[in-house]
Amino acid sequence: MAVDATGRDARPARPARVAAVAGAAALWAIAAVVARTLFDAGLDPLELTAARSWIAAIGLGLLAASWRRGRAGAGTRTLVLVVLLGFSIALVNAAYYLAIRRLDVAVALVLQYTAPAMVVAWAAAVLRRAPPPQVLAALVASGAGIVLVSGLLGAEVLQVDEVGLALGLSAAVLFASYTIVSERLGAVYGVQGALFRGFLAASACWIVFQAFRGSPAGLFRPENVPAVLFVGVAGTLVPFVLYLWGIQQVQSERAAIAATLEPVLAGAIAWVWLGQDLTPLQILGALLVIGAVVALQARSREPLVVPER
Repeated sequence: MAVDATGRDARPARPARVAAVAGAAALWAIAAVVARTLFDAGLDPLELTAARSWIAAIGLGLLAASWRRGRAGAGTRTLVLVVLLGFSIALVNAAYYLAIRRLDVAVALVLQYTAPAMVVAWAAAVLRRAPPPQVLAALVASGAGIVLVSGLLGAEVLQVDEVGLALGLSAAVLFASYTIVSERLGAVYGVQGALFRGFLAASACWIVFQAFRGSPAGLFRPENVPAVLFVGVAGTLVPFVLYLWGIQQVQSERAAIAATLEPVLAGAIAWVWLGQDLTPLQILGALLVIGAVVALQARSREPLVVPER
C-alpha cells in the first residue's frame, strides 16, 4: 500500500480510481461513434485500427521520460509479456470490427464483453485471488446489463456464423489478455512505460501488415484526418492511460467490469447524437451496469502480483 509522509494511504480515493476506468470507457464510446462515421465514409476499419496504434505509440514516446523507468534487467518473461500486450492491443479492435461484419452487432457486443468473466476466472485460477461477493455480484449484474443494452433479447438471430462467433470470442480473449498483462507490466514499467512498449509492439505488427497492403491512403484524406486524430488521441492514447492506471489502482477484475460502461455510454451517445431509440429493457440494462460499477467501490484493493524477472 502506498502511504504518504504521515503514514496514511496515499492512493487516490476509491471513487476516483473507478472513475478513471469509467472515463476511459466514455472516451472509447465516443470514439466508437466517430469511428462509425469514418467507416460509413468508406475508411477501412483495419487502417483505422493501425492508425490508433501508431498515434498512441508516437504520443506516448513524446511524453515525459517516465516511460523509460522500469526494473533494470527485466527478464525474458517480461519481454514476452510486452510482445503479448502489443499483440493483444493490435488485434482486439480488428477482431471486433471483423466480427460485426459477420454477426449482428448485439451478438458481437455480448461476445466481446464476456471478457470480464474471463479476467475474474483467470485471477481466481492462476493468482488464487478469489473474487469477493461484491465482484461476483457486479460481474453478474454487468453481464446481464450488457445483454439487455445490446438488444439481443429482442433480436432475431436466424443462424450462427462460425467465423463471426470465433472472431467475437477472439475479441473477448484479447480484451481479457491486455487487461491481465497490463496489470503485470504496469507494476514493472509504470503506466506510461507499459503502454509505450505495448503500443510500440502493436505498431510494428501493423507496419508489417500494412506493407503487404500498400499505403493507407484513406487515413490521409483531408476530410478524414481530424476524426482519425481524434480516435487516435482521445479514443486510444488517453483512455488506455486511464484504463491501465485504473487497473493498477483497483485490480484487473474490477477494471474489466467497470469497462462494461462502454456499450452503455455508446448507446447513450448514439441516442443523443444519432437519434437512435433506447427501449425500456436497454435502459434497465444500463442501470444494471451502472449499479455494478458503483458496487465495485465497496471493497479496498489488494496487493498486486508482480511478474518474476
